[in-house]
Amino acid sequence: MRDTATGYGWLSIALHWFTAVAVIVLLFLGDTISTVEGVEEREQAVRWHTSIAMSSYVFLWARIILRFWHGHPGPLPRQKGVFFVLGKYTHFALLVAIAVMLITGPLMVWFGGAGIGVWDWFVIPSPFGENMGIRNGLHGVHAWSAAIILILTLAHLVGVYKHAAFNQDGTFGKMLVPAKPGEDDPPAPPQPDARRHGEPVHRLGEARE
Repeated sequence: MRDTATGYGWLSIALHWFTAVAVIVLLFLGDTISTVEGVEEREQAVRWHTSIAMSSYVFLWARIILRFWHGHPGPLPRQKGVFFVLGKYTHFALLVAIAVMLITGPLMVWFGGAGIGVWDWFVIPSPFGENMGIRNGLHGVHAWSAAIILILTLAHLVGVYKHAAFNQDGTFGKMLVPAKPGEDDPPAPPQPDARRHGEPVHRLGEARE
């Protein structure tokens, strides 16, 4: 379940793929909100967008917090180099952009004077009064964060393709198969042979004088 020095555990793998699917769906629905013409279709897109976002909220925050808490696993022997460092910080930037989306999304709805509806089950009421100035500012940050996520996701996919198709250095496999604890531990240093140094060799149970 846990990450190792150079690999991911089942928890990180599961949260990674959950986040990937959720973010792609939310980006698509978010774009739909601004492109559909009918009022009813737009309201339906908003309802789906907010419901999926709130249903995924805890898992997405878990993904972000655990990665920053545990850090990024180090490279495999064939992963070392500038591209590993670039991919690592692209990964962190992507998580920061998702965190901004998770913060600005609910605040944008609340400062717009509405509650957050979740699957027609319940509504999370706004703790703030309506303020369209703040709402519009949050909407701008939300939209820019979505654009950054899209760009970084494309860069991430290009990097994965490069490693899988050309480098074949195990990068893609790290997110499919969990690393085994201890498999990336450094080998133990060889023990000196007492006979090489002229020291007496004692059998088990004999006391050294």
